[in-house]
Amino acid sequence: MAGKEKYSKIVRAYRILEYLRRNSDKEHIVTQASLRKNPDIAPYVGDKETYNHTIVKLAEALNFDEYAVKPEENWKIIFDDFKKFYGEDDFDDEDDFSDSSTMRIRGLYYNHIFSYEEINSLIEAILFSKTVDTATAENIIEKIEKHLTTKFYKKSAKRICRVCEPESISREILKDNLLTIQQAIDDNVRISFIFNGYDKYNNLIPIHENKDTVSPYYIVANGGRYYLIACMEMGGLRTNNMSIWRIDLMSDIEIPNRKDKLGIKGIPSLPKSEVKYLPQTWSEDFHYAHLNMSFDNPERIRLRVLSPKEENNSDQAKRADYTFLHDWFGNTFKYIKTEKANPDYDIVEVMCSPYAMVNWALQYSDRVEILEPESVRSTVIEKINALNNKYVRQEDNDVQ
Repeated sequence: MAGKEKYSKIVRAYRILEYLRRNSDKEHIVTQASLRKNPDIAPYVGDKETYNHTIVKLAEALNFDEYAVKPEENWKIIFDDFKKFYGEDDFDDEDDFSDSSTMRIRGLYYNHIFSYEEINSLIEAILFSKTVDTATAENIIEKIEKHLTTKFYKKSAKRICRVCEPESISREILKDNLLTIQQAIDDNVRISFIFNGYDKYNNLIPIHENKDTVSPYYIVANGGRYYLIACMEMGGLRTNNMSIWRIDLMSDIEIPNRKDKLGIKGIPSLPKSEVKYLPQTWSEDFHYAHLNMSFDNPERIRLRVLSPKEENNSDQAKRADYTFLHDWFGNTFKYIKTEKANPDYDIVEVMCSPYAMVNWALQYSDRVEILEPESVRSTVIEKINALNNKYVRQEDNDVQ
């Protein structure tokens, strides 16, 4: 076709919009001059009047709903005069406009729905998801980077080598389990399921014949697994205590007595206020007080922690040796003091499940000693004695 090639308004607007989405953000604005220098987008720019009209109409289409201009944080196409005309900030009289058509296009950029920090969080969540295989994860991440970021986005690591982890059930079944449980939590109704365990042949078999029925409250991702925090109503004189279930060991999950056609959501869950030890609102520090998702009531526990000091300075540790405590308890542990009689030991307090603490203290027996409460210390002593008897007896048998 002779002469200058023409494009429809829709094609022109779409091409410019896509270019802005991939090539601009708040820190990287686009100018009309830069568009004209780019051979891929220049043919769609048009003359100055056409360009201005296209950008203004794009901004009006994307930054308005059916009633009025959207809140400024929800705008998609942003430039200086649009902010002055429709934004909340005051502007000088000399910048006044008779209408939006007289706006100049300066400081133009596309306002992305996700920040780069949020994109990194999304990608990290996908990488560590137990319901997404490696190939699918890479495909999803590629789409996120292509459609939700710009050329200025610094790509994060997306090929993390995964260790082989035994899977109780397929990813598809796990997804279905999570969806059913979340539906029950949203509707505040109970679920029932078969709870399973492994036999010596690595087969997943039911722990008992009957289904367990619980009131579900929270789904928790911890240590590469999903857990359900719930309550199995005991009735009578027995207390309704919080319990924690591994979702990957559940099968045949259902919502009892649910009848969607009749609007019956199921059997109402037990109110949170009636469940002992259950957090009434979720706290991200939950796992620090419930190591390995133990569900007995946390107590304040005092520890004696090995922390060798410099020979001539009892206040200065030889090295940063609290990493193992931080790995397990985050910022929740509290340094109390350094022992005067033996400065190589510090006194520390943590809030933790007693059951979990007993096993954790045995794991780190060369570095920690439980001082209080006496009940937890006594349990550790009992376990040590039992281990001693077991291994001493084994040695005697070997001698015979």
